[in-house]
Amino acid sequence: MIISSIIITSCFIGVIILILTERLNRAIAALTGATITYFVLIFMEGMKFSVVVDLLFGTEDDGFVNLHSLILIIGMMFIVSISNEAGLFQFLAIKLIKLSKGKPIRLMIILCLLCVFISAILNNILAVIILIPLTITVSRILNIDPTPYILTEAVIVNLGASIFLISSIPNILIATYAGITFIEFFLNVGLISLIILIFTLLFFAFLYKKELVIPKEGVSVLEEFNVWNLVQNKSLMYECIGALSILMILFIIIPSSIITPDMIALTIALFLIILSRLEPKDLISKIDFELVFYLLGIFIIAGALEVLGLLSIIGRELSTVGGGDLLIQMIFILWISAFLSSTIDNIPITKILIPVIGTMSSTGSGSDGNQLYYSLAIGANWGDNLTPLGDNILVINLAEQNKRPISFKLFFKLGFFTTIYQLAIVSLIFVLLFNFYLGISIIIPILFLIILFYIIKKAIGKKFGSKIENVINKFREFIIK
Repeated sequence: MIISSIIITSCFIGVIILILTERLNRAIAALTGATITYFVLIFMEGMKFSVVVDLLFGTEDDGFVNLHSLILIIGMMFIVSISNEAGLFQFLAIKLIKLSKGKPIRLMIILCLLCVFISAILNNILAVIILIPLTITVSRILNIDPTPYILTEAVIVNLGASIFLISSIPNILIATYAGITFIEFFLNVGLISLIILIFTLLFFAFLYKKELVIPKEGVSVLEEFNVWNLVQNKSLMYECIGALSILMILFIIIPSSIITPDMIALTIALFLIILSRLEPKDLISKIDFELVFYLLGIFIIAGALEVLGLLSIIGRELSTVGGGDLLIQMIFILWISAFLSSTIDNIPITKILIPVIGTMSSTGSGSDGNQLYYSLAIGANWGDNLTPLGDNILVINLAEQNKRPISFKLFFKLGFFTTIYQLAIVSLIFVLLFNFYLGISIIIPILFLIILFYIIKKAIGKKFGSKIENVINKFREFIIK
């Protein structure tokens, strides 16, 4: 058992290293690791082949969690593919951008909100693929530098990935495993994400208020642009709007005990495929099978570590963190999952930590255990922004392809400081929710210092104010240059 655990753990680490160094395609790396795991379980542990099937799709005891996750992911892939084919989100993007009326801060806010919306409904990768080239096109029309807009979109896209249960694969894996409903997820994770969105937009407005300028000539060109040029099939676009609206309504009103979210998504996807009259072979060819095979490989490796009891041991050890205090454990899971996801793909990190949290919940946090899953959902999604690795490489590549290169250093500084800022505010929200008086004792000194600064500035005058302003400006320049 010990030797098997060491081999499979080494196998998992090896897969991660191969993916990080891009020495091997992630799907091939995961399937190779899964194959090694299979031989270890069969020949060293004497298990039957049926255990591999259980690891792939789940068992009756856990509600076939992996199978439900795969069906939901595939169903959403079809809906996303058809919506993208219809030009729905490109149309919506230009329509909203025109509402900015050439005001730079308003344009930045609209682009960020749009990025969050697309990421929440579809996924963060597709949001980036749609919006980055579109932002660069708009910047050329307006004759402005797109870099601040691209950076803010790239950082904020992962907020959208944590709003709904369907917004990202980590969310789907967590909610399916823990039996969290669509509404429960939104109320406990989505609302916090929206609160942090407001704070993040304020941070960006402060950061770029002096850098964002739009010439008047570009505004008139944008206003004359016909958004319907982006739509090749109006009827298909309306069908996609209807399908997405029905999907969200059904997720909200139908309990998962009656119809599971994956079957709702797959049913809507099949209806949309039939209504769209698009060639099914073309749609199937656009399904990301690399991701599906990658997930299958990770399911086997992570499941083997759970079967061998290694994850239960880790969970029992972590349940003692903070003396078993739920608040401390939530903050710990939030930060550790964020930093792990910053360098390692958040899918395997999530898959490994889910059963660990399951053990922590059963041994330490009792009925409130779902709170730890909510912390994991936030940390795993937002941690991507701490470094320009992972999915954020796509942003840098897209910007370079469109001849608007962004430096690794610039991306790192903005992403790192913004994510630390976001995680700090979430930690404070957790403190307020679970220990109100402690939260207030933290907030009051901060407010006192702000008021004191304002009073001193008024009393001493411009000289003091200019010194503080110089410090603030140096901080801004450090991040954005």
